[in-house]
This record gives sequence, structure tokens and C-alpha cells, in this order.
Amino acid sequence: MRKKLALTVALFALTWACTAPSGSIEEPSPAAFNSTSIMADVQALSADEMEGRAPGTPGEARAADWIESRFREIGLEPVNDSYRQNVRLVGMRREETSTLTIGNAGGSLPLEDGVNVAFWSTAQQPVVEVSAPLMFVGYGVEAPEYGWNDFKDVDVSGKVLLFLNNDPPVAEDGAELFGGEARTYYGRWTYKFEQAMRHGAAGALMVHTTPSASYPFSVVQHSGSREGFALDLPGAGYQVPVVGWLDENLSGAIATSMGTDLEGLFEMAAARDFSPVETGYDVAASIHTNVRQMSTENVLGLMPGSDPELADQVIVFSAHYDHLGHDPSLEGSDKTFNGAWDNATGVAAISALADAFAVGEAPRRSLLFLACAAEESGSLGSAWFVAEPPFALDRLAANFNIDMPQIFGVTSDLAAIGVNTSNLGATLRQVASEFTVAVGGRDVAVQVTGDPNPSAGSFYRSDQVNFAKAGIPALFLNPGTNYVTELTFDPGQYEQAHYHQVADEVTDEWELSGMVRDLEIIMATVRRVDAVDDLPRWNAGNEFETAWRALHGIEE
Repeated sequence: MRKKLALTVALFALTWACTAPSGSIEEPSPAAFNSTSIMADVQALSADEMEGRAPGTPGEARAADWIESRFREIGLEPVNDSYRQNVRLVGMRREETSTLTIGNAGGSLPLEDGVNVAFWSTAQQPVVEVSAPLMFVGYGVEAPEYGWNDFKDVDVSGKVLLFLNNDPPVAEDGAELFGGEARTYYGRWTYKFEQAMRHGAAGALMVHTTPSASYPFSVVQHSGSREGFALDLPGAGYQVPVVGWLDENLSGAIATSMGTDLEGLFEMAAARDFSPVETGYDVAASIHTNVRQMSTENVLGLMPGSDPELADQVIVFSAHYDHLGHDPSLEGSDKTFNGAWDNATGVAAISALADAFAVGEAPRRSLLFLACAAEESGSLGSAWFVAEPPFALDRLAANFNIDMPQIFGVTSDLAAIGVNTSNLGATLRQVASEFTVAVGGRDVAVQVTGDPNPSAGSFYRSDQVNFAKAGIPALFLNPGTNYVTELTFDPGQYEQAHYHQVADEVTDEWELSGMVRDLEIIMATVRRVDAVDDLPRWNAGNEFETAWRALHGIEE
């Protein structure tokens, strides 16, 4: 999972300043976490013998064995008599013989695979043949909490749907209807493809512009030629005969044929009365896919709660343990993507939390520590966990996900993506404010910030999203950026040089006192949440509130 670090810098020893609330159970002391043992866990998981921990490889199996051993050492219990959860996957790679054309009476658009268009099939079938009209469905959003429906009961089954990226940019009565600059799940391209499947469409094509996607077309233009993975479950994810991306020029040509321009399509779709529009184009596709079945494993361990009434409820700590594997075709001597920061650090962090909870007063609710597989393939391990839970889904009270935590020292802030979406965020902010760091000779309370790049929709790009989609309140913990002492390097440049590169190993720049402080805040937050009898819940009007109500049978 990628996160952008700001340009500021440094580290410092923290001052513990957390005061237990009245009626709460014991909160942790600074001695609860040890940076030396955390570093040892990171080095073990990111060692060369783990071979980059790619799904379905011997290296990943060795990593799963190591994590299970660590959970056993801590004293965590198996779930349903096992520390493993098998995850069935389908691998799909489009073959070069596949073709796609988009045309009307005036001729065909000039499609160049991997240049201005990317296309593939997610139908999990070796061959799909599609011939269907192309229909523009705007943003393709159905949001009952906003009374928004782009489909207007129009039957789009059997058609190829043309979607805009992002949320409808609509304000009513002076307030943003969706998330404003902060992308909601309705704005994610995965949601659009899921919509196509729900409506029985023959295909889904995404209009790409850099502002609406928050990244250039180069990020997606080769998607069709790479192997992708999906859950081997009926109806899981998005299983659509044809999916793909069109660049700005192709999308503009379609708009022109419709009597407008690309900006006009965005304006047309930003109205409540929008309904699907025929584009006048037809799509023909013949897609041949190499389909293979494989499996991987989530690793999980349970710490039972102490309260007879609340122990059935479970707070989940998650972190993915997979990475990008070993590529013998790479130039140079280093061919292993060790994934030290991404995300051996996250697994080490949840293991450290398990250690700390194991020696303190037992929480009232049960705690589940979940090392997720196949996050780099689309957060598939957590998707499987939620789709095939080892116990009833309504027992899951909250999720705290850790992916690429702090590695450069102490900051006066802590980032939490999703902090404004549920009462978990309010609790985190309160707890963090009770911690202080020394800045310029005075003690400063730790501040919690939200998504540093809200238009990118980072909340939907790691394992917490699958819990959220099921209605379970979730937070995605990120490192702060306001370092209390200046560093000798630029952390943003460090990330650029190491993220998803073979260089992602433990280096001299690492200093884990900031991670230790952040884990203390997380632990104290969970203690505070656990001290309250009521379930955590989404803020009113949140996109996942309806799913939370349905999960717990709560009426409006």
C-alpha cells in the first residue's frame, strides 16, 4: 500500500502523557513495546529466504510458518482449531490474441493496447465473446443515504457501461453531498466494476483523466497484459466479461460523437436527474485468458476477552504479510522484493500489540490478530476473511489496520485514514491528545491528521476497506510527518526510492521510537474503545452506515 510522506523530518524520545479515563481498564506503560524486538521481527520476515513473500510461493509459505510460530509464542489461540485460513484465488492473464474494437457508423476508434487503452476480462473464463452497445452511465453511483441513483431503473444488462471515475461533485444547501475532496468508495474504480456486475452488464470501461483518477494513465495502461488475481468465490469482487480503461483522447472522441466534449460528460453526470445515455458506439471483444487456480493462507490468532457478555465481540488488528516476490529477470544481483517497510513492519507491529496485550490486563472483548495474504493483489486475503469469516460477521466490532507504519522517528502527529468516518476516530484523537512530545523546549500534544491525499481514496486501498464494506468500523493507521528533530534525508525521496523496489530493506535511516509511540497510542485507544459497552459505529450519513445497521439489525 502506498502512502506519501511529507518533506519534514526527524526523531526524539517521547514523553508518556496518557491519562486513563474514569472507569477504563489499565492502559499501557512505555515499557509495553520494545523497538529491538520489533526490528528483529521485521528482519526475520523480510529476510532473503522469504523470497519476497509472493502469494502461492514457497517463500510466502515460510513467512506464514514464521508468523504462526510467533503467534503461538505470544500465546494466541487458534480459531476453529487452526492458525490458518485457506484463501482460494484465481489467477488471470489476458493472452495476446485478444481483441477489442469500439466503433460506430463513422468507423472505429484508434485503439492501441497498452498505449491509449487497457482491457481484459475478469469473468474467470478462458474465452469471452462480447458484442454490445456502449452506454454512458455517468458516475454509476447508487447511494441510498444521499438519495442518489445514476441508473434510474434503466435496464443496462447485456450492455458495456462507460463510467466516470470519482464521486459526483455535487453540493446541496451549501454542503458537499459526497466526500468533497475526499473520495468515497462510490468514487473508486473497483466500485464501478462491481456495479457493472450487479447490473448484469457485458462490460465496464473507465474514462481516465488524471484529475479524476489522481494518477496518470501510465499507472493503468498495461493492466490488461499483467496477471491479476481474484477470489475463487461465486459473485466475489467483480466478475465481468470485459473491463478496461480509456485514455482522455479516446473518451473525448466518444463525447464528441455524443454532441459534447469530455468536460460536458462530467457536467452531465453531476446532476440528480442524470440517467443512462446511449453513446452510439458498439463494443466488440474477443478475450482469451489464461486462468489458473491457486491458494494462499491468512494467518490468525485469537486473544479471548474476559467479559462474559462482551467476549463474543472481536476487535481485529490486521496487517498484510505478502509482497512482490522474487524476479530472476531483474538486472543486478538483487532480485528479491524483501518488503521490509511494506509490510513486514505492519506484521511486526500487530505482533508487538499482541505481546503487549498478553502481559497486561485482559481486554473485555476478544482480540484477533490477522496477517492478511494477497493484499498487493487487491486486498484479497482480507476480502476472503470477510466473505468466509471463521465466526459470525456481526461479532466483529472494529478493525485497526497497519500498513507501512512509522520508521523514521518520533513525530508530533499521527495519520489515521478514516479518522472522520466513525467514533473510533474521535476516540483516537482524544487518546492521542493525552500524549506529548518535546518540541522547541515545550511539551506538545500529539495531533491526529486524516488522509494526506484525500482525492486518492487511500482508505479503499488496503485491507481495512473489506471490513468497512461489510459495515465494520475501521481505521487505517499511517505515520505522521511532523518530525520533532530534523532528519538528514528526505523521507519522501526515501519512499520513492524504496516503495515496491528491491531496495525495500532495513537501512541505516530506520529508527523505530516513533513506531513504538504510535503503538502505545493505538493500544490506549483500543483500551478506551473496549471500556465502552456500546459497539463502535459509523458517523451518521457515512457510506458504510447502512451496511453497519444491516449487520446488527438496527433500524433507522
